[in-house]
Order: sequence, then structure tokens, then C-alpha cells
Amino acid sequence: MASKYGGLAFSTYPIRRHCPPSPIFRPVTLPDMSQWELPLEGFGVRVREAGEGEPILCLHGGPGMDSGYFFPDAAVWGPGLRALAADHRVVTYDQRGCGGSGVPDVDQPLALSRHVDDVEQVRAALGLERPTVLAHSFGSVLAILFALQHPDRLSRLVITGGAPTREFMSGYRRAVAAELTSEIRHRLVGIQAGEIDDEAMRERFRLALPLYFHRSLSDLEAESLLSTISFSATVNRAVAAGLDRYDLSPALPHIRVPALVIYGASDRVVQPEYQLEFRGRLLTARFVAFQESGHFPFLEEPEPFARVVHYFVRHADR
Repeated sequence: MASKYGGLAFSTYPIRRHCPPSPIFRPVTLPDMSQWELPLEGFGVRVREAGEGEPILCLHGGPGMDSGYFFPDAAVWGPGLRALAADHRVVTYDQRGCGGSGVPDVDQPLALSRHVDDVEQVRAALGLERPTVLAHSFGSVLAILFALQHPDRLSRLVITGGAPTREFMSGYRRAVAAELTSEIRHRLVGIQAGEIDDEAMRERFRLALPLYFHRSLSDLEAESLLSTISFSATVNRAVAAGLDRYDLSPALPHIRVPALVIYGASDRVVQPEYQLEFRGRLLTARFVAFQESGHFPFLEEPEPFARVVHYFVRHADR
């Protein structure tokens, strides 16, 4: 069953089109993004934010990447999440050990549980009162665990490019075999067989870029995107070890806040069939598909993405 408000459609089942312009959202001069260091207990966290209004706390993917790709070079990529910042205070941060964030001197400093704790620490330190939490890719794992542990500390949950289980890797491997050239596949095998450092992690991402996007990227777009992201193989290894067989499905019915699952129809990294595993499990979820996006709909279709999220924030409780 679907319901319509102001030209946007939300459904308990996926809709196979992105939404027409809505009168509740009009692109304006986009706010600048600022970045600064937030001191937490024992380490500093790099924060990026833009805009004013009802807060949206954004969790980046990885593990081992940083939040720079949320705010790409607008001359190359368009606004990214600045489109959403036209009506909201959009806040994101580099997860511990990633980008401009440090690592505290504690036992198992990069454990998954530490990353989840950081979501609450950052939220509290920034004075974000029950923000909407928007999570991309790996960030969806942190967001779901945060929503389970702190159900009264967020008001809404937006997931894009995420899946409740590790099964999405099967689809990714099939896409690598079917869509990438033998030369690229050979290079990816070589990277996986060796010691993966930060540069090897960056090269692995670069080689697989065709699977992340709906359309082919120009060299300028690819290099611009890569320039916004730093990579930490240390964080990737530490966190990925705890994700080898994760399955959040049994816990999903316990999430009670309104939820929105956004997916790109052309995502071959976390393919739609795996993102749709939230259906029937995340009981409060509505689903929106973007036909001209892959794994990064806020980069490929930033204005429609912003309209959908803005509308959800305004009307999810109705």
C-alpha cells in the first residue's frame, strides 16, 4: 500500500521511480561546508557540517573511509549533501581512525562497539536533540546498532546503500565477474592476495568504481571523488573482522522509529535485492528507489535525494 503527499510517494514496498519536484522544497543558494575538530575523551573527531535547521547526523561508509564524499567538489559533482543542508543542519564526522579523526589509547580502540559508542558521544557533544540519523553503506550497521542501544536518542532513521546481512557480498562478487574486465579482475585478485595498505585500499576502490555508479564516470569525476576520500586499511581490517558473518535481521523488528530505505536501482555493490531484505524486518520502513543512481544516490541525484529525505523528515510521524 502506498500513500502520496505533495507529489512524493512512500510505500511499504519499493517504488521504481524517483520523485517529481515538490512544492515543499526549492533549491536555494547552497550553504558552505565547514570542518573542525571535536574533542572527545582521549581523541579528536573531524566534524563536517553545513546548513541550519532540524539536524541530520550522517554516518559514512567504509569501514576505513571518511566523510569527505558527502560534500564533493560542487563544480564537478554538484551539491552532494549540501542540497539537503538548504533546509537542515547536516552534520557528519570521520569515524575514529579515519580521515581527520584520531584513535584513543584504550583497549581494542577500533572495535565495532567503540564506533557505535562514538555515534552517541558525537551526538551528545554537538547537542543534537533526537536527530534524524542518515547512514550510508557500512554506516547503516552503526546506525542500526545505535538505534537499538539508544532508541530515545534519534527521531528517524534513513538508510541508503545498506543491507541487514553480509550476503550482499555474493552479489558484489557476481558483478565483479560479469562486468569488470579480466585485467581489472586480475588486479583486484592481486590486491586481495597481498598486504592491503591504505594505497592498496584506495586502488581497490578505484578499480571497482564502475560498479558503484549508474553511469560511467569521466576521469575528472573519478579523480575528484577519490581526492575527497582518505582510506585506512588498519580500520578496515579491525572492523571488517567483526562483520564477517553479521546478521542484523533478528533485531530489526525492535527498531520503532520511522525509517526510510533509499536505494539506487543500479547499485551493483550492495544490490537492491539485498537492500530490500529490510522489507518485512524493519517494520517501520518505507522504500524509495532511484532509477538513475548506484551506490551513491546523493551524488548522482542530489536534489531528488534531498527532496525525499526532507519530505520524510517533515512527514514521517504523520
